[in-house]
Amino acid sequence: MILKPILSVSIFAGSFFSGAEIDTPHNKEFYSTGNCGIESKAFDSGESLTYKVYYNAGPMWLTGGELYFKLQNETLDDKQVLHGIGEAVTYKSFDWFFKVRDKFDTYMDVNTLQSYKFSRDIYEGGYTFYRSYDWNRNTNTITSYYHNRKSGQKKTTTLNNVDPCGVDLLSAFYWARTIDYSKYSPGDKIPVSMAVDDEEHDLYLRFEGKEKYKTKLGTFNTFKVKPLLLEGSVFKEGEGMTIWVTDDQNRIPVRIESTLRVGRITADLKSFAGASYPFTSKVE
Repeated sequence: MILKPILSVSIFAGSFFSGAEIDTPHNKEFYSTGNCGIESKAFDSGESLTYKVYYNAGPMWLTGGELYFKLQNETLDDKQVLHGIGEAVTYKSFDWFFKVRDKFDTYMDVNTLQSYKFSRDIYEGGYTFYRSYDWNRNTNTITSYYHNRKSGQKKTTTLNNVDPCGVDLLSAFYWARTIDYSKYSPGDKIPVSMAVDDEEHDLYLRFEGKEKYKTKLGTFNTFKVKPLLLEGSVFKEGEGMTIWVTDDQNRIPVRIESTLRVGRITADLKSFAGASYPFTSKVE
């Protein structure tokens, strides 16, 4: 089940973040002013990123598939939004073992990255479902719709008193790229609130410091960060995931790596287009 967890890896751990107590301000207090402005914008419409996904256990290395992210300007309910698209696809040579065709969509405010609408369309080895969130930013509520295509189950749920600056599974990927990591010290925790599977969690990213990191695209000066993971069938709870983000204005993850209950999974940046700034972090 290589691609099953890795899409969430690629969007900064998505549903695997932990809701454990942390020694940072509770997000509803942290953002009590209602100011959801971002520190800096590292991307724009037209950006696309492709990652290659590997699984490693001892001497065994397997290539499972690819992850795709792209951004485009659109209009939603008469508002100009940034439409983020994330897809996880297994290679055809791997489909016989475990076929994955996952698609995530988020529609974000162009200035604050607040989500207006989010959807998750999943096919993983025959398990398939659809989930959507519709935010009401005036009442701070989310209307969640879920449809399990295999069982036929459908349900609609309302989440009340949600964080006005909270993120969804995909907007979290872009939110994390707006952070000015240079102003943090190793060990600092950066809080965020995320809506996941009809619940809201107060979470964080831990800043680990700077590191020169070699990838197949070259060697980059990077910021190293660790999200906290939820206990699950694949991941262990804790900070077993590491993300290396370019130390430049683009702040693109060049590698995402996580230890699993058995082995390790890695997503390496394979190609990119439409970057907003020069890759000044690339040193070799």
